[in-house]
Amino acid sequence: MNEERSDSGDGVLRLRAADLHWREVEGEVVALDMADSEYLSINASGTPLWAALREGATRDELVSRLRERHDLDAATAERDVDAFLAQLRERGLLTGESAA
Repeated sequence: MNEERSDSGDGVLRLRAADLHWREVEGEVVALDMADSEYLSINASGTPLWAALREGATRDELVSRLRERHDLDAATAERDVDAFLAQLRERGLLTGESAA
């Protein structure tokens, strides 16, 4: 079942399961994308977003999580989540949405 990407945050996004291995180390994520033989590093701010995406989360849920964790205003949290998701999309690491 494919869900289309929604700018309103309705679509559930997940990290790609195949060929993606990662560990949390000292509050940050270190990941290996086996498909592209590429290492990724996710800082402490992105780590809770990464964890949420492992289980499946909407854009709005990610924004809410970031706001609660870092006491950010809505506009800043939305901008940061959108930038984070854009980087994951560019690398083909998300599922649960159509190609943007």
